Amino acid sequence: MSNSAGITKDMYPEGTLTASSEGFHEIGGALTVPCVLTQAEVDEWNGVKPKPVVKAAPKAKAAKKKSTKAKKKNVWKTMKSAFE
Repeated sequence: MSNSAGITKDMYPEGTLTASSEGFHEIGGALTVPCVLTQAEVDEWNGVKPKPVVKAAPKAKAAKKKSTKAKKKNVWKTMKSAFE
């Protein structure tokens, strides 16, 4: 991987440099190589992988209870008898 500064990981022992937007830093935090890096370059150097995009599952609709003809007749009879 080469970046805008022309530095590759094989130029330094593994784990000795970290990247930030200001450049490359030693483990202690001292700025070793000042340069401007993009966020993509910083993430690639530091081994940061983008989080996967998770889509929300569609909400299931509540099932409506269907009335049968027999139930409707029974309700009608009950209502009719209430007024007699």
